[in-house]
Amino acid sequence: MKNIWHIALVDIKLMVKDKISFFWILVFPLVFILIFGNLYKGDSSQTQAGLMVLNRDKGQWGDYFIQQLKSPGISLELLDKEPETFTRILVIPEDFSEKIESKKAQQLEFKKNAKASVKAAAQVETKIIQAIAKTITELILHPDTGTFFQERQTFKNIIEIKSQFPENTLKKIPSGFDHVIPGVMVQFILMMVLIYGGVLVMVDRQRGVLSRVLFSPVSIPQLWGGKFLGRLMMGILQALILIVTGILFFRLNLGNVFLSLLNVLLFSIAIASLSIFIGSVLKKEDLIIGVSILLANIFAALGGCWWPIEVVPQTFKTIAMISPAYWAMDAFHQVIFFNKGLADISVNFLVLIGYTVIFTFLGVKFFKIRE
Repeated sequence: MKNIWHIALVDIKLMVKDKISFFWILVFPLVFILIFGNLYKGDSSQTQAGLMVLNRDKGQWGDYFIQQLKSPGISLELLDKEPETFTRILVIPEDFSEKIESKKAQQLEFKKNAKASVKAAAQVETKIIQAIAKTITELILHPDTGTFFQERQTFKNIIEIKSQFPENTLKKIPSGFDHVIPGVMVQFILMMVLIYGGVLVMVDRQRGVLSRVLFSPVSIPQLWGGKFLGRLMMGILQALILIVTGILFFRLNLGNVFLSLLNVLLFSIAIASLSIFIGSVLKKEDLIIGVSILLANIFAALGGCWWPIEVVPQTFKTIAMISPAYWAMDAFHQVIFFNKGLADISVNFLVLIGYTVIFTFLGVKFFKIRE
């Protein structure tokens, strides 16, 4: 085991001494995080959802209902006539007061543009339902509509309507830095481990370093194990740097920390094996770098590193399952945004282990000591 650790640490030292590695490990990932984190960041301020109101009512109840609609999150615009274009509009009919006072069935007309924000529409609809519930409650408490506006007391909410995600589903919509940082982490573990891991295997083979190591008390399995451990440490180092940076500067939420870190470990193990295979079969540094960047970007795009995989069509999701990044990102989302446990992401972990078996088989089969 001592020999394996020594070989691994030599590769880590070589990577750290390379000045360009600082760019790949921290600078370039931070650029991605800042750009995409702010691009997908939700608005933390109170959303002002616009609502046009056309009050045709001839009595007092139309104005009363409009008062119930007022909210810090709702921007009301009162109209005299119905416009040709609108985002959302509520029409209070002429006989609104008359029907309330005669205790007849009432109907409001709410229209919305299908292309407008779904989130804002839901916010407005929730507020309209709240206003309806409050009005009905007041009428139950004060059934004499003739004296309602003179004698009613200050209203106390006995009905409260809140919008929330169903139980055991989303805790939070995948967005902002909580989505972007794991995505960037997965992408750059792919990119950095494949590039540095592959190039160092190729260079050591061509320079005869691997052959000379075997003259020491090191076996071929130990040599392979040292190379594998070195690449695993590269992936973990990259992940830890981005996780610590995310927590300190971007308030990163990892959900269940143990499961998120286990996900990082299993993904890094799979990619460490893949890097040895690439470094064993490719003979030019430029080719290894090109192939590594291409694979990293293809896997990242398919796997949901650039955008939440939940928003893409099912056909794309099915194709994306060929990417190891898909299973790692899906596990992150299940833990961070869906509040899932080990049983829910066990398939993800098994698939990553399956990739490790395949890549390890290929890495061992094509691992060469000399050209």
